[in-house]
Amino acid sequence: MSNAQDVADILAAADANGETAAPENDMDMDTAGPADDDDNETAGAELAAEDGDTGDVRALKRRGRHTVTVEELRTLQARSRARGVAVGKKRAQAQSKKPKLPPNMVAPAEGMRKLVAKWSARGQPYVARQEGHYYSTCEIVCNVVGSTKGQCVVRIPKGDYKFFDRAVDDDVMYMGAHPGKVTTNWTNLQRPSKNTYNEQDFLIRSITMQEAGLRIRYEQSEISQIQGAEAHADILTGKVWIWDDSGSFLPQQIFHDFSGENLLYRALRRSGVLYFNWDKRRTGGNGINQTLLIDHLRNVPDAKVKSLARTSGGAPVLPVADGYIFTDNPEKSDEGAFTAIIRVEDDIAFPIKPIDIGLGTPSKPISIGLYIQLSLNGISFEHENRGRT
Repeated sequence: MSNAQDVADILAAADANGETAAPENDMDMDTAGPADDDDNETAGAELAAEDGDTGDVRALKRRGRHTVTVEELRTLQARSRARGVAVGKKRAQAQSKKPKLPPNMVAPAEGMRKLVAKWSARGQPYVARQEGHYYSTCEIVCNVVGSTKGQCVVRIPKGDYKFFDRAVDDDVMYMGAHPGKVTTNWTNLQRPSKNTYNEQDFLIRSITMQEAGLRIRYEQSEISQIQGAEAHADILTGKVWIWDDSGSFLPQQIFHDFSGENLLYRALRRSGVLYFNWDKRRTGGNGINQTLLIDHLRNVPDAKVKSLARTSGGAPVLPVADGYIFTDNPEKSDEGAFTAIIRVEDDIAFPIKPIDIGLGTPSKPISIGLYIQLSLNGISFEHENRGRT
């Protein structure tokens, strides 16, 4: 009998006695977690394989075998390889069970690892900033209908209202009448242009929102009849921001009598829903457009005060699922252009009373501009030289 066969007989006897487990049997061991947890099941198979190899060596030692020949070693290697094959099958089965995720998402808890791997593969210096923060504003033009002699209604029209569709220095049209440029009051998003190092990936961890201002617009024919209207023309035509809880130009019903809360903003929060959207369509419309429901607006914390860190430690935030990635260079990214959307499924009606703006009789505005700011908190990956020329 060869030494190798002798080792095989020893281990076969040990298997029969329950001291060890043959490679085809020891993969049935459940050593970590419930059976329906794919990751734990794979980890359990790996531990079982390692224990099996250790058990073979211990069985030989108990029988006085403290050294092995090359032929005996091959027998041990064959059993170890068989266990490795079984582990590979377990891993493949676990991977096949995992659900297929949208192109813009990665598996839970994989967001950081995906971006670390992506940026490390470039071979260029990069940094990961733990206190990342992006904000953007959307405009909702609310139509005012009704009679100046009775009750009027502000209607927030149904539709989609976008955030992060504009960057600093982009063109913007306030209230559909006043052209301007996007400033950092509107957003801190800056698209890459002249700067080689502007590219950035942003892993979204949580969100907050707040009201960002109001504008109001009256009929030009009424404004022209007001004595000294030149001093207030910018206010009455919607050219500038307005805060007016005294009711000089804005109907008093918009603000709560005691708290000063913007009730038009509250009405939107009660009826709007927030979505994230990624668009990677190219010329001709080919590509991917993915829209995902995030939550009802009422569940997004209204954060009027934040710490400088802009993170969950500074104010209430709404955590979002791992893997939502926002890039400021969508043409070169796998994710595509990111926008967030407030969706209003039906018109929202908000009653107001006309007010006297200087004519001696009640007037009603044509429209009221409601502005909302959405903030994204997370971790940003960027070139070490970002911001340098």
